[in-house]
Amino acid sequence: MEDKYICASDKLFYGSKYIALSLEVEGLPEKVSIQGMTLQRKSSFHCSLLCVNNILGLQSDLEDQILTFFCSFAKENDISFVRYTGEFRYAVDGERRSLIALCEISNLAKFSNALGEKLGMQIPEQPTHVTLYTLQPDAGIGLNSREEMETKSTTVIPPEEVRSAPALN
Repeated sequence: MEDKYICASDKLFYGSKYIALSLEVEGLPEKVSIQGMTLQRKSSFHCSLLCVNNILGLQSDLEDQILTFFCSFAKENDISFVRYTGEFRYAVDGERRSLIALCEISNLAKFSNALGEKLGMQIPEQPTHVTLYTLQPDAGIGLNSREEMETKSTTVIPPEEVRSAPALN
């Protein structure tokens, strides 16, 4: 499925069963070496806000309802990038490798709680991060829960030129 902008926004989009927020990240080197692997900078950047597919696995007929609820919520509650936390993680899933920067998004926990109440199920808050670099071109790794983030990634200290990039500070 091709990404499509939603909620009358030029930043919020829906694609590959994810609701996401597009972001600008400038000033990063084209390549970076992490744990002996040379990773390539992504061609575009976003922060995934909700893996809709996880919910659809439990109840398959909710896609339109979730998107409508999200847009209604976003109209009343600002959902936007707040800041990078300063934590970087190296993610591994099979052959895939990526370097991510953790970040904060306003009102995301509030949205997860509100959606969970509406659907009558627990919706875990997405661990918010931006994938900066990948081993395979633009092939990120889904980290849709705290548990997935803990099992598929480890905290790393990337090279100085990444840590000091103006976009990440």
